[in-house]
Amino acid sequence: MQFTAHEMKMIGCMRQQERRWPRTRWVLLGTAAFGFTICGYAAYFLIRTINSPTFTASDALVFAFLWPETLGISAVAGGLIAFAIRDWRGNVHRMLLLKLLETHHDEATQKDHPFA
Repeated sequence: MQFTAHEMKMIGCMRQQERRWPRTRWVLLGTAAFGFTICGYAAYFLIRTINSPTFTASDALVFAFLWPETLGISAVAGGLIAFAIRDWRGNVHRMLLLKLLETHHDEATQKDHPFA
């Protein structure tokens, strides 16, 4: 089986992703922790503002703008953690495909050069 230049480039990208994954999962977890920290501070600030005896309409406007963003950032951070946990040891489909390509390449090389 012969691959085009574009397919070879995609295979190279898959190999590079597989090599980088151990570092990437920690970056994902760090980003999620940072996101949860920011959301915790924002939630504390917003709840403190609501419980304030001097709650005004401008405070309500700030709450209306920041609370959905806080929930959205929390959802993204949770998704990053779920993604990192799901693929903790690497993407199984990518690993199997690369192994299959490597095996096929080895068989093709042995067929072309049986005494090498």
